Amino acid sequence: MYKEQETRMITVFGEGAVKVAPTTVHIVLSVTSRGTELEEIQQENARRMNQVVQSLQKAGIAESSIQTIDFQIRPVYEYVNGEQRFQGYEVINSIRITSNELSRTGELVDLAVKNGANQIGSIEFTMPDQDEQYQQALVLALQDAETKMITIGTSLKLQNRPIPLKIEEQHTSQPVAFRAMALADTSRTPIESGTITISASLQVKYQIV
Repeated sequence: MYKEQETRMITVFGEGAVKVAPTTVHIVLSVTSRGTELEEIQQENARRMNQVVQSLQKAGIAESSIQTIDFQIRPVYEYVNGEQRFQGYEVINSIRITSNELSRTGELVDLAVKNGANQIGSIEFTMPDQDEQYQQALVLALQDAETKMITIGTSLKLQNRPIPLKIEEQHTSQPVAFRAMALADTSRTPIESGTITISASLQVKYQIV
């Protein structure tokens, strides 16, 4: 009687990474105001944010590169002996600045702070078009998987080279390059763009023959 032979498999994971220099920086900063009179702090917050935006535009940042991403008005409470007490309001206006002049990142941060910004949300260095570099990382990931398969096959003393049956991409997050020091009163804030690591990960299933 014919008995179907069970398929034997080897599953390995391959990883590859390519380091590239970022081409774009995104700076998120906010103007936060607090007070008891809502209309007054709204006006004060708007004045400071307008001053921030105008200073950035004078420094060469295009209007299209400055985007409002969040605006909040919320009550502020304080708890004393378990009792909630109203303290006033908080107004937060946040913008995102996009620039291709990475060397000016520290200058732009200092300029915004000098003109009224009092919170830096994030500084993100990116490379918008990563397709070519990701393809390179995929090739490295496949080579890594192949090397692992050969090592396993040699250890198991397999007579024939396993055949790849299925290759699946694994989702990976892209680290963001960012290094910064605390704001200094006497000099420009040093911010370095560093490099971005574009990663690829594969799961490869091989059939043992």
